Amino acid sequence: MNAADVILIILIAAALILCIISIIRRRKKGKGCSCGCSCCSADCKKRE
Repeated sequence: MNAADVILIILIAAALILCIISIIRRRKKGKGCSCGCSCCSADCKKRE
């Protein structure tokens, strides 16, 4: 493995971590719910 491979792996890992953090933040704000299925665990107004 050369330096370019290591840098590429680090960049991909950083992008993946940022995506996961973004998804978690959206779900905490209540914006990640689609409420189109019965298995949705979100607590939103469409269920009421």
